[in-house]
Amino acid sequence: MQPRAKVLGYNAWPLRGKVRHHPYGTGLLGNTMRNDRLIAFILIGLMAAIFVVAGVEMFKVRAEVNGVYPEYSSYRADPKGYRILFETLSRLPSIHVERSVQPLKEVPSGNGKILVVTGLLPSKGPAEETQLLNDWMTNGGTLLVAFSSRQFDFNEEDQKDPAPPEIKSLRGEVAKIENWGIRILWSNQSLVAPLQSNLFADQSSWAGHLYIQPAQSDWEVLAKARDLPVVLQRKFGAGKLILLADSYPLSNIALAAHRNAALVSWLFPEHSTVIFDETHLGILDHPGIIGLARRYGLDGAFAAVVALALLYLWASRYSLRPVRRVQLDSESAVRGAGGNEIFTNLLRRTLPAADLCAVCLQIWKQKGPTNQAKQARLENLINSLPPTTSQVERYNQIVKLQHS
Repeated sequence: MQPRAKVLGYNAWPLRGKVRHHPYGTGLLGNTMRNDRLIAFILIGLMAAIFVVAGVEMFKVRAEVNGVYPEYSSYRADPKGYRILFETLSRLPSIHVERSVQPLKEVPSGNGKILVVTGLLPSKGPAEETQLLNDWMTNGGTLLVAFSSRQFDFNEEDQKDPAPPEIKSLRGEVAKIENWGIRILWSNQSLVAPLQSNLFADQSSWAGHLYIQPAQSDWEVLAKARDLPVVLQRKFGAGKLILLADSYPLSNIALAAHRNAALVSWLFPEHSTVIFDETHLGILDHPGIIGLARRYGLDGAFAAVVALALLYLWASRYSLRPVRRVQLDSESAVRGAGGNEIFTNLLRRTLPAADLCAVCLQIWKQKGPTNQAKQARLENLINSLPPTTSQVERYNQIVKLQHS
């Protein structure tokens, strides 16, 4: 037996004078190549995962800080958002906090709950959802509405384009909500002043241009700024309605710079459920395929589909059948053959097809004494056939003559 040779990481076994090579080999270099490929796949997967996670986090930070979300949204983390208030309340064990991105008609019953609507423009008002909000309060819920004066707050000297005439002339009533019995007015003088209230600390300040004038006697004024009512409440069925003339006192910058803890604790008492409505700001949930799958409990089916897809990719990349040994071009291997096949190949190489019948007749005559008449008829038949007659037709004619 010849010795087993190892050359550059793959094995060669001498077999009947020929060398057969394993395509990958089992030597040190082959194992190293497979290990390097596995490590490369793992590193590529880790890099892709890190890239996806970093991209998602960057998008979230950009959305929370750079103003992708509208003003006074609980998703927004810059000074004009309500993220601090949402996270502060969510850390209190006695208060349950959630966001609502569904239409108001899908919000649960308001019994014992507080619905927070912030950044509401007075000119638009809750006209379309007034009946839904009224039903919410009638069923025992508390509606907290904080208006926004950003539509009217402008500095004429800093504006490149002059403000519209209808905005310049606003020096009085901005909106009127008859169903709630209030009039919202705009003050030419900024209400950046100490908050006047018997419930809240006097050292806390208020900011904004709007104030609310009650048109009905059942309203209770809780706080004023420059002797103008800015915080009001009234009973509404089994619940109540609380109005803030401006959304600034509960914003991120207000809670960070000069927090009014007494106001926050009064608005959100213990053992209450607080719902921040985001739909009036244009943030509405449109569930896609993943959202619908989670809603109907199809997470397992989705995981199974992903697993089957991975198995399909793996089966397409790696075959379960043994790897066929690739024959090198330099090798000259002869396929084995039996005696009949060898004799047939020898005849095809040495005997032309046109002489086949004549050679067969000659060999037949060499066998010994035959019928002279039949032999003469065979020779005459072969000589009489046209040269273009195929060998198969010649054979058929000879067989027919032999049996006649």
